[in-house]
Amino acid sequence: MNQQIVSNSIQEINHYNRVLEGNKRYVAKKLTEDPNYFVTLSKGQSPKYLLIGCSDSRAPPNELTETDPGEIFIHRNIANLVIPTDLNLNCVIQYAIEHLHIHNIVVMGHTCCGGVKAAMAQDSVGGLLDLWLNQIKLVYEKHADLIESFVDENDKINCLSQLNVRAQVMNIWKNPIVQKAWQKGNPVMVHGWLFRVETGFIEELLIDQQTPEEMCKVYALKFKLESEKQLSKHVSPTGSPKNNAKKRFQNMQRKIIEHINQLKENKIDDQEIGGFIESSKDL
Repeated sequence: MNQQIVSNSIQEINHYNRVLEGNKRYVAKKLTEDPNYFVTLSKGQSPKYLLIGCSDSRAPPNELTETDPGEIFIHRNIANLVIPTDLNLNCVIQYAIEHLHIHNIVVMGHTCCGGVKAAMAQDSVGGLLDLWLNQIKLVYEKHADLIESFVDENDKINCLSQLNVRAQVMNIWKNPIVQKAWQKGNPVMVHGWLFRVETGFIEELLIDQQTPEEMCKVYALKFKLESEKQLSKHVSPTGSPKNNAKKRFQNMQRKIIEHINQLKENKIDDQEIGGFIESSKDL
């Protein structure tokens, strides 16, 4: 038994040393290409994107996008979740927007996700992990009929992975830091990506960019900004509620028709359709 432990320990040490040796080769390669590479890198960062991805070792953002250090500001956790009370993530979002002046946020999920697969099962994975995965279970519960319509188990997992990305994009739109940026005139764009591990390609999910303007009023926040106080003194008459009533009504009708068609496709009963129409009157 002791010999086996020693043998395993030696193997682990060799794996560990291999990583450090890889760093030396990396440095040598970069210095050969540009002797001032690391000196330049030490002067600061100006990334154009914030990427919120999964901790899965098969989904390294820089390698997948052929970007260098300093180009993407990265936050990773299990199953790329955007939990409103996650202080770590919120600090990352705030720093990215307010200090790095990033205009694009990407949520990147991936196929074959272990976190998503675990969330679909009823077996406990232990303590904090169960609590964390509850966020995915909420998405699973909401879209269970669609997910279970697939026969292949991998298709079910990949479907939930995509729906999970969409749900996390919505959580970013609801984030007060992002909403404040919009009101200050910094239109932060939020994108959803799905990295397909089996092909290597990243697929951009089709997500409506008008989401922040049409977000449910329950989540929409108003901030007392100095710029707003100045603009309120010069409000154009065309911006009055009366002149915008027709446009709001047309938007409401368009949404109702689109949603009813969707409900019909999903074979939702007329009672639920009527309930949606009643609730849409507040739009």
